[in-house]
Amino acid sequence: MRVRAVITCECGFEARAADGEGLVAEVRRHAAEAHRMPLSHEEALLLVFHAELAAQPTTPRESTDPREEEN
Repeated sequence: MRVRAVITCECGFEARAADGEGLVAEVRRHAAEAHRMPLSHEEALLLVFHAELAAQPTTPRESTDPREEEN
C-alpha cells in the first residue's frame, strides 16, 4: 500500500492510508474508537487538509521593502 499521508494524533496514534478518502475514514475511526469523538466527514477532512498544509515546505516571501532591494 502506498501511503499518501500520515497524521499523528496527540495520543501517538498514526493514521495512514493509500488515499485521501481512506485517511479521512481512518481519522474518523480512530477519533470515535479511541477518544469517543464522533467526527463528521467534513471535520475529518479538515483535519487531513490542515495536516497536509502543515507538512508543506515554506517558500520565502518576496520583500516589498525598498530598503531590502538596495543591498
